[in-house]
Amino acid sequence: MWWNSPGLIDVNALTPERLSAFGLDLNNAADRNLLIARLDSATAAVRGFRAPYAGYPLSATVAQSLRPFPQFASITSLWSPLGKTWYDSLQVKGTKRFSHDLSFVSNFTWSKNLAMGAPTNVTTGSTGGGSVNDVFNRNSNKYLSPFDQPFSFNTSLNYTTPALRGHKVISWTISDWTIGAYVSYGSGLPILAPAAQNNLNPLVLRNLTGALSYANRVPDQPLFTHDLNCHCFDPSKEFVLNPNAWAEPAPGQFGTGAAYYSDYRAVRTPRENLAVGRTFRFGEGKASFNIRGEFTNILNRTILPDPTSTNARATQTTSNGVTTAGFGRINTTATPAIPTSRQGMIVGRVTF
Repeated sequence: MWWNSPGLIDVNALTPERLSAFGLDLNNAADRNLLIARLDSATAAVRGFRAPYAGYPLSATVAQSLRPFPQFASITSLWSPLGKTWYDSLQVKGTKRFSHDLSFVSNFTWSKNLAMGAPTNVTTGSTGGGSVNDVFNRNSNKYLSPFDQPFSFNTSLNYTTPALRGHKVISWTISDWTIGAYVSYGSGLPILAPAAQNNLNPLVLRNLTGALSYANRVPDQPLFTHDLNCHCFDPSKEFVLNPNAWAEPAPGQFGTGAAYYSDYRAVRTPRENLAVGRTFRFGEGKASFNIRGEFTNILNRTILPDPTSTNARATQTTSNGVTTAGFGRINTTATPAIPTSRQGMIVGRVTF
């Protein structure tokens, strides 16, 4: 508790209470149109709204002029100990110490990671990137952390090839090679729910409150058109997210759904690395030659970028059968977070 989360408060927000003091209500369509109108518009003049002080730019919206400090946009606090984080897990570790030329360490974690406010440490002047759906209802913003990974398994292994009895040349050739491997498998990370696109959202409502709201999830609608991990579709030609799974909040209102859902996750990204090496010694150990090869993504798995997911209403377009834009598009020309192809390096070193 007392986790620094500046995104959970904006001292320059237009609260419902402040709007009510000016006789305005976001549930009223006329009031919503007034709030997004310029101060020098006829709409503002008819309703009697004027600049808050001499010299104030009349190109600003009525909403901006009604802020507690109308000369500023959202104001980020430097320290706001309002957030909380939760982490519960079962962790199992297996270790085999070096014997019979083999050693390994394996870890399995089954966990749940939640956050209200910033999911990571906050740098001065930032909000910490927390997902806030309704800044005026703080306790409703307890969601899965964007780093939540229910299942995670990794193991590191080292094996040294033994000497063979019999033929000395063959034994010398194949013995004392060290083979190291590291593999990691886990659940995909959560995908952020689409931003709400209803009236006053995301642009105006974000400016009014300092927070961005999210679309509501539609019951019984599949989130995906394909299993992202099935390797059963062409990512350059097919959209993988279902826009019908999301509905807009009422005009001018915050969404009531969560920012993250456990069954709405990006593709899994396994990591499989391999290293092979040996040291040859000469002249009673006075000189040696070490050679090693190190390879990442040794199985040359294709790692896809995350699909476009910020706006469920973004029109899905194609050109010559290839997706070009829209909700659920996988941009196969983009660079994902980790290398997409097998990479290797061979190093030789002489010591004398």
